[in-house]
Amino acid sequence: MILDNGFALPASDGMRKYLGITEPVGQVGLTCVLYFRGGHLPEVQAKACECIREYVQILGKEARCCLTPAGRIVMAGEQGLPLMDVKQVSKRQEKDSITASYLVSSNATREEFKRQPPKCMLRIGLYLKKRNVLYSRKRARPDMPSDIPLDRQVSYIFASFAPSLFLVDEPPIPFADLVLKWCQRLRPVNGTAGWGVTRACDILYAESIRAFIAPDLLRFPGLEMPDTLFPDTFTEHIATINWLTMLNEELAARIGGPERLRSLGEDFPIAEYPGGYVIQAGPRPELGDRNKGDIPRFYARVHELLRPLYPPLECMTYLTGAVLPPDAGPDFDPRVFGFAPEDQIYLHDFFRQWMHRFD
Repeated sequence: MILDNGFALPASDGMRKYLGITEPVGQVGLTCVLYFRGGHLPEVQAKACECIREYVQILGKEARCCLTPAGRIVMAGEQGLPLMDVKQVSKRQEKDSITASYLVSSNATREEFKRQPPKCMLRIGLYLKKRNVLYSRKRARPDMPSDIPLDRQVSYIFASFAPSLFLVDEPPIPFADLVLKWCQRLRPVNGTAGWGVTRACDILYAESIRAFIAPDLLRFPGLEMPDTLFPDTFTEHIATINWLTMLNEELAARIGGPERLRSLGEDFPIAEYPGGYVIQAGPRPELGDRNKGDIPRFYARVHELLRPLYPPLECMTYLTGAVLPPDAGPDFDPRVFGFAPEDQIYLHDFFRQWMHRFD
């Protein structure tokens, strides 16, 4: 049973032995990630800042530190934390910056900021100018040109919450209401909300441990590890599904439109936001555990319906860039895996298993 405050994913024995990492690699809780367009527009920037203010208000005293658009780590004082506003975003645009980003978390110290995954965190990235995205062979996008128009580039917001904020009563309707409110503001292309992993605030460190969390995505089918480093991956595709899955009208049309979504039945309520839909898979978020034969059956139905919207198998490196080989023994050194050509075999096999995690 999951505690009201979620649970931490411990570092593996290999990480402790070879890398000296003793902190948890992730914190499991309720998460929401939305990929939306228009981050360069003042009206969208204002709505994103509304979400930041609302998040900090929900956290209250748990909002203990932030990373400002200028890149400074600031700890909460008597007046709380400085929040990103439209004026700050406008200054970034005047300086010809590509992005305006902001982060707030429940980390209590600067030392925790880099490597300790917080129970609560919001990270937002607004893309302010057109950029050419040149995909390497590893991140090949045969289905999409690398030159993405500014009006189709996606920005993102990721938020995680200690479950106790919403799971006092069943089902956790306040969480669903909050997600729908943010969808009505930001009109996402796609997104998800439910059980997810929050990694450390330092994005480079967080990316470096992604491969060590990946096996948990196979064990717990209802768990996701939202990606914010390469949001362009999700301009034309979904990343995954969860308890709540968001689709704009363009994506929904590719699998039959709102009529096909509603054909899922009464166990799958469909809410609408301007230009899109929120699919709810069952009455409450489920984590599941394949080790115990526990497969979230409502999630499986949504997963099958939306399967055509996933990226091609070779484009799923947002899950992980490397996996441990299946015959790795106790002396396996995690510092050297992920670089040999044969590792791609293990990687693609992992992606196939992940696409069948609800079987």
